[in-house]
Amino acid sequence: MSSNRTLNRRDFLRSSAVVGAASAVTLAGCGQSSTPRDQQRTPLPGVGTVDPFKHSVASGDPTSSSVILWTRVTQMDEDGQLIAGDVPVLWSVYSDPERTQRVSTGQTMALAANDYCVKVDAQGLNPYTAYYYQFSALGFDSPVGRAQTLPDWDADTDNRLRIAVVSCSNYPHGYFHVYKEIADRNDIDLIVHLGDYIYEYGNGEYGDTREVDPPGEMLTLDDYRRRHALHKAEPDLSELHRQFTWVTVWDDHETTDNSRKCTANNHTEGPIEEGGEGVWYERKSFGIQAYFEWMPIRPAEDDVITQGQLFNPSLGKTWRKYSAGQFADIIMIDTRLWGRDDESEAGAAFQREAVRDYMSPDPLCGDTTAHRDILGPDQEAWLHEQLRSSPAKWKIIGNQLILSQLRVTPGALAVPPTYLNTDAWDGYPTSQERLYEVLQGHHPDGSDNPDAGPVDNVVVITGDIHTSWAFDVTPNPDALPSYDPVAVEFVGPSVTSPGLPIPGEVANAISVSNLHLKYVNLDQKGWVLLDLAPDYATGEWYHIGPDAVVDAEERPEPSTLARVYRTPSTPGDNGIEIDLTDPTGRSHQTDPGQAYLDGRPPKAP
Repeated sequence: MSSNRTLNRRDFLRSSAVVGAASAVTLAGCGQSSTPRDQQRTPLPGVGTVDPFKHSVASGDPTSSSVILWTRVTQMDEDGQLIAGDVPVLWSVYSDPERTQRVSTGQTMALAANDYCVKVDAQGLNPYTAYYYQFSALGFDSPVGRAQTLPDWDADTDNRLRIAVVSCSNYPHGYFHVYKEIADRNDIDLIVHLGDYIYEYGNGEYGDTREVDPPGEMLTLDDYRRRHALHKAEPDLSELHRQFTWVTVWDDHETTDNSRKCTANNHTEGPIEEGGEGVWYERKSFGIQAYFEWMPIRPAEDDVITQGQLFNPSLGKTWRKYSAGQFADIIMIDTRLWGRDDESEAGAAFQREAVRDYMSPDPLCGDTTAHRDILGPDQEAWLHEQLRSSPAKWKIIGNQLILSQLRVTPGALAVPPTYLNTDAWDGYPTSQERLYEVLQGHHPDGSDNPDAGPVDNVVVITGDIHTSWAFDVTPNPDALPSYDPVAVEFVGPSVTSPGLPIPGEVANAISVSNLHLKYVNLDQKGWVLLDLAPDYATGEWYHIGPDAVVDAEERPEPSTLARVYRTPSTPGDNGIEIDLTDPTGRSHQTDPGQAYLDGRPPKAP
């Protein structure tokens, strides 16, 4: 049963301090050992009699020399009853899957204050190298995980960096066949999850294929922890975590629907015991704390908790940059919790009515001109600087909400031109315009910037909307065919969450009204493969049908429905090319080359 206890400031400070301490453990030394594995490890004593590693292992937040290793220890007796108490945990890192060449080892603690989640910051590692790791506690060994550091390549390397992009994995809406399909492969370097890793809803509220724990909506810290635990124990997701290193950022449902800086759509302020959903800042802090406990992500360097405050927003700082040398920068941003103002009420209402009534006859009333921020001043300044100063050939922006302008002009329905989705950058046009200005080499206010040229080779990867899109990102899509794109955007489908419930005539109107839209698929589930090479970037969509995800036994073979190519920038050529392929033919998938495949490390046993 969920606890309704709210978190007071003292408890929050204490538990957060412990989280920070647990996350700071590092690997000391890189000397290898050929000592047989059974002579290297001495299981630590404990009182549990059941394997404590039911949530397996995970790795994430990589650099070229470090990676976060994660597990969770669950103490239970033979009757399945939980046993309280902190637990000592051993960890080891090896250079080979057989675990005969040990790189380093150490000891840490699984602490009750941290929900018994353990993080080790494995440092001093080699670039673009796979390592194999394992934890030990209470006389048991965890599953073996494989982690990989980022490369430190020159811009003109002959190598390839291949990233699986996923988002929106609602447990009740279906089975994680998409995760299983990716986990079975070995031609991918990194997983990027763009958010909605979990959803807050209770049983029957948003899908009914599988039941969730807790059975009601997430409101308390215990609720958020239990929902994360449910996902980590799911076999297909667990295997994808075990075999690949992840980069993650949240969207809204890790807290609640349409979360923002100061409120959320799916939140009713008021005491829980009186039918409310608590205090928003407390609920927000619960979601953030559980996320940092249960996900393989390190706290930002400047995360602090100011004395006298229940919640300091910097505790929730997930925006950060991952560098692959001069070849690629992956710049992850938070368009939800950090600095997002409330969206346009008129715009949100129009969007709801447009979908419900097959396009409302009322226009948007021009309300999107308000000066609202989607990132907040500090994150926006940071993003602009990262783009302007990046030495990397490819700049990848990991983003939750569609950046490209998306409008509808369905003349047959007598609806004036208007924005289709204000739960996107379109709902924050001044933020959108400032980013466009930076990408064009201007100051954010639109004035010339003689010290900066255009930011080239930008690829935006986006989740949230449960559907597949490919855009040329351009400040003025109405200027076709002579417009000059400033970036491209690859929007990925969901793992399970439902697509857009809009009629066919509206879908057709979307394509007609948005000529910078190069590809759209509104109902298939799946993922996107982002393949970066020196001379092109490819987005490749892998899809399965929406009915397949509700069948536990069916393991559908995803088909490649589209490939989108983006070549390095040349004057007047910043756009993308489309290669629509046979929906049944996996033979059309991007070939990474034999050299890449020969260099892939073995998977974890």
